[in-house]
Amino acid sequence: MINISEYSSEYESQWSEFVQQARTSTIAHQIGWKDVIAESLGHRPVYLIATDNAKITGILPMFLVRTWWRSRYVVSLPWIDYGGVCAEDTQSERLLLERACEITEQAGARFMELRSVAASPAVDLITSDKKVTFLLELDADPEKIWKGFNAKLRNQIRKADKSGLTTEYGGLDKLDLFYRVFSYNMRDLGTPVWGMDFFERILSTFRDSARVILVRKDDKVIAGGLVLSFKDRFYVPSASSYRSYLKYCPNHALYWRVIKDACEKGYKYFDFGRSTWNSNTFNFKKQWTPDPRQLNWQYHLNRVEDIPAVNPSNPKYRLFIGMWQKLPLAVANAVGPKLIKNFP
Repeated sequence: MINISEYSSEYESQWSEFVQQARTSTIAHQIGWKDVIAESLGHRPVYLIATDNAKITGILPMFLVRTWWRSRYVVSLPWIDYGGVCAEDTQSERLLLERACEITEQAGARFMELRSVAASPAVDLITSDKKVTFLLELDADPEKIWKGFNAKLRNQIRKADKSGLTTEYGGLDKLDLFYRVFSYNMRDLGTPVWGMDFFERILSTFRDSARVILVRKDDKVIAGGLVLSFKDRFYVPSASSYRSYLKYCPNHALYWRVIKDACEKGYKYFDFGRSTWNSNTFNFKKQWTPDPRQLNWQYHLNRVEDIPAVNPSNPKYRLFIGMWQKLPLAVANAVGPKLIKNFP
């Protein structure tokens, strides 16, 4: 008989083993995110497990997010691109999702958002097709990947090289340099920035799979990114560059270096992460691999009638973006980490 319960520390090693072996697990299912997000962003973890005779048959990591304006919602998972249920059988999947819907209603949350790759048919949920990802299939020989790029993309990568851009990796020792560029760029985009302690916890928790990459022009750091790996994939979930240096193609230098490293280390895919159809990030990623792969974010609506639209195309947020872009950087960096916790 399958039983649904909340995660406890006694299941830590079994959870990790299940995630490593499960065919449908994603980077978001790693147990390390539980403490990283709870301690840095202040959201309450609600991690569910399905067990059969004490053996895990399914998992569903979630967080209860509370906003300043007293709204609540359940998300799997905040910040990161993926989430949702991971189960080895239909019954475990259905029971986990049913319990998640109950928790959403009992908490008085407005909705539950599951950042799923494939939509689960086990429970009747609303599915959104607005998000996609791009997967670049890798090869042990980076030259084969290079030959698959179109002429425009190769020229942009060459321009970065001819401009004298260099790249380097690091850990916590390079975080401050990355964060200077990242926080500046987020302010210019009109988006509150996550605190540096959030990235510190990621690098400390995932010591074997998380790094910082920097791009320099002469001695100046002009771009940087957070690099993660999981199973057969490499990711860059956060990257930024100074707009005044975009003419040197620093983003192309960054991504090409990471892609080459992933090839040489034997990874199968570079995952460019989620984008909204036809957005600026969508168009940038499409240069590298032209075929978007549909993501199926699923929702259980409780106190709202429509799927929430927390994005720049929403008129409510366009006004906020314009105001945020005008803030002094020091103010944006001080207020941003407190404010961004309201938006997963």
